[in-house]
Amino acid sequence: MGGGGGAQRTRMRVSKACDRCRTQKIKCSASFPCEPCKRNKKECTYSAIYNTPGNLSQFPLSKRQRVLVEPFGLPVVSRTNDGEYISHLENRVHYLESLLSTSTSSTFKPPVTKEPENPELEKILINPSSKWRFSRRHQNLLISELCKSMYENLSEESKKEVTLPRTQYFGWNMSGCSYISSEELPKLPEFVIFPEEYVDYYFKEINPLFAIIHETVFREQLLAYDKLLREQFSLNKNVNDRDSKTNQTRLFSAILYLTCALSIRFMEMQKPKGPSMDKLKLEEKLFKYGYQVVSILSFEWESFELVQSWLLIALYLRVSHRQTSSFHALGQAITMTKAMGIGQDNPKLHVSTPYERLKAKRIFWCVYTFDRLFGLQTGRYCGLRDEDLARKYPTFDFQEETIRDDWITLPAFALIHIARISNFVHTSVDDSPELVKYQQINKELVQLHDWFNNNGFRNLTLFSKIAEPDITGQLQQKHGGNVTISSLVKVQVKLHYYDLVMCFHGKILFNYIGRRITSHGLKIEMVLDACHGILEVLDKTNKAGLLYTPWYLVLLLLFNTGVNAVTLINSGIFVDQARGILKGTIRLLTILKKSPVRNEQGKIIIKERFKMVKECLWALKTANRILSLRLQEDIKALDSIGTDHGSSDVNKASFIQLGLNNEPREGSSTQLEKPKDEFNDLLEKQLHRADDFMESSSSNMDNITPGGTVMDNNGPIDPNSASADDVDNLFSNLRWFDQWMDFNYDF
Repeated sequence: MGGGGGAQRTRMRVSKACDRCRTQKIKCSASFPCEPCKRNKKECTYSAIYNTPGNLSQFPLSKRQRVLVEPFGLPVVSRTNDGEYISHLENRVHYLESLLSTSTSSTFKPPVTKEPENPELEKILINPSSKWRFSRRHQNLLISELCKSMYENLSEESKKEVTLPRTQYFGWNMSGCSYISSEELPKLPEFVIFPEEYVDYYFKEINPLFAIIHETVFREQLLAYDKLLREQFSLNKNVNDRDSKTNQTRLFSAILYLTCALSIRFMEMQKPKGPSMDKLKLEEKLFKYGYQVVSILSFEWESFELVQSWLLIALYLRVSHRQTSSFHALGQAITMTKAMGIGQDNPKLHVSTPYERLKAKRIFWCVYTFDRLFGLQTGRYCGLRDEDLARKYPTFDFQEETIRDDWITLPAFALIHIARISNFVHTSVDDSPELVKYQQINKELVQLHDWFNNNGFRNLTLFSKIAEPDITGQLQQKHGGNVTISSLVKVQVKLHYYDLVMCFHGKILFNYIGRRITSHGLKIEMVLDACHGILEVLDKTNKAGLLYTPWYLVLLLLFNTGVNAVTLINSGIFVDQARGILKGTIRLLTILKKSPVRNEQGKIIIKERFKMVKECLWALKTANRILSLRLQEDIKALDSIGTDHGSSDVNKASFIQLGLNNEPREGSSTQLEKPKDEFNDLLEKQLHRADDFMESSSSNMDNITPGGTVMDNNGPIDPNSASADDVDNLFSNLRWFDQWMDFNYDF
């Protein structure tokens, strides 16, 4: 025990250095606690479990007893407290499971890592402002709570002499005598008619895909806004007067005009004769007004409505403008979402109204869906990190999700699940996940595809006038009446699904162009299925006269499908299917290309309604031309090598002894006589014992064909076939050994 006797702490001897000594590369006494840790008053830990025999010095323990040395700075748990130790081990398992779940959609039981915070402290940290704020800087709220606490102990007379400090971030900077002046909000654009038709179109054909705006509340706000405008006009007041009540509705007017800009874009571009150029100019004016208002307000503030506004801007720019601008707008929505803590377990949730909680939930999932799906298209992953997500993914039960919630739509609900599966891409550390990960992904894709078929998204019924019975019942129960989902919105859901499939499995096509990549878990059949599905739904869209509607995935996926087809033809696999896919792709792209813009008199004023179609067609046909030239050169090269094979008699003569060709030669008799020689006589005699055995053994029935021909290793033995000596007198030397093929049957 040492010279100190009982007063000295007993030291356990272990087999190697502790974690601290190993990390700092210093000599360790290999005891517990070791001398360096004990001398420096540091916690001593060993990341291993050791058997005690041979590892303990002067320490009487039974041979079956083990010393449990814990990692992560945890103390050694006494063997007498098994319950506590078991709980500790369970907690470590939950911790490891949570690490595994960071890049998957699986959920594990969260580990118990700490005691819950004091509920009183959570209440203190909640910003009393009516707007949603997310901040954990305690010092910022200390002054407010301090003054409030002292104020409550004052007499009524003393309370009248002081004023409580307002809630703000005191001492934020030293800007002093010069602040940046706020920009003036732009004036309202003039509307010839009230935009009711555009609002109706937006909520029927655009909003259901993502559910950016809550239709029920928005229509109530629109009625109040309209009433306010009419009052202003009746009083002959300028609606742009800063002193009027209408100045408080500028953000709502921006949201309204953004929805109208989207509706004008879709309504005008899908017309058979093309859009009205005057309406498109109005669209641009409305968008710029909404964008300017949202930008000015976002420079100063943050709110749910501003997040929604940036999503509308991102969608509009995705449909009509550049990648950079759309990515910027979505980035604004993501930044504000993270700043407000909408996806977190925000303490504000505990004191907010039920509708505020619903609003936070719906807006977060909308931003998350935008981020994940648009990220797949641009290749820019994870604007929102998994750390920003504390909400649980919804289940596949849409009816459960819509309890006391008429905001979410079925298409938006479906896109959340597509975004959930796309999270595998966003959280993957590289482009070569392991096989198990691909198996998880494929399982999720199959499950989602089955859900689509059972909930009204089957390709064959996308444009059916009668909705699926179960979905119709759910929607009628929720809304009270006949509710139908736009067929074109359903098409966009399926296109997003096929885009997801191609993002996962499309990498396998690089294997067919000389760029070897790991393909474990990748399936070329799923790429083909996605290509067929894209053409199927877009062909139905074209027959419905809606192909010109400028949804962003139409042209993108048509081009990708055509490229996939050329790749498959070039590699020589699935050639027939690939030809059909390429033909269908070119046909639909040509329809889009031949869609000019005409004026009211029917005269063409713009040859190409969709300018990017020309680029896509040129690239595809160039690839097809290169492929054609390569095949032509291959044909010429092969022809020059020689393709005149001559008569097939040489083939018959060379392989007749193997029993592979029994056809008579030209000019010969219909049946060749079997020549009699000593070899054949001896062969038949020696094979006789094997034939007797075959007749008596049921196991040899496997060697008899339905026609009764006996099979040997080289094929059927034809008793009428020509002798091997007719072709090659050496071959009989090989067949001589065949008589002993069943030699061991007697044993």
